Amino acid sequence: MQNRWPTLYVQTLMALLTRPRVFFATGFGAISSPQASSILLVSALFSAASGMLLNHNGAPLGVGLICLINAIGMAAIGAVIGFIAATVTTTAGRRYSFAHFWRIFSLSSGTVLLIAWVPSAFLFTEPWKWWLIGIGLVRGLGMSTTRAVITVLFTFGTTVMFIYALLPVVQFCRSLVG
Repeated sequence: MQNRWPTLYVQTLMALLTRPRVFFATGFGAISSPQASSILLVSALFSAASGMLLNHNGAPLGVGLICLINAIGMAAIGAVIGFIAATVTTTAGRRYSFAHFWRIFSLSSGTVLLIAWVPSAFLFTEPWKWWLIGIGLVRGLGMSTTRAVITVLFTFGTTVMFIYALLPVVQFCRSLVG
């Protein structure tokens, strides 16, 4: 893959959209963590801007900022939980670096964010994102399919529990503001 930014962004997303197994098996190693972060940031900006346009309330910039933070934050939270899950379940053999997990979660999230701003699209994009993550773990990191499924399921479940645990904190903060 070429290193020029617009070309890298388009080629990476096209590869992830059209042939993710091949991309994670052959092109994943060519993408650095800063490049994966940039892909996530550009896709998150696009998603946040689209979300702002759909907002009919009085604070479109606030909605856009929340969408941007959410898009990047969820990729970061998922990468951390996935890394911990893979580290804890490793009894012997291979250890994985956090940078690899960050790249997989950034690229997978960046890909689905192009569509995620559409109302109710999460019914399609969330399973697709987790499928891309699983493909990345198997093809990009060389995990066994069983281990990747366990890691994805554990990461997904823990992320959902984390979000539900944060709801009282969000409610408390809202009560302070309004």
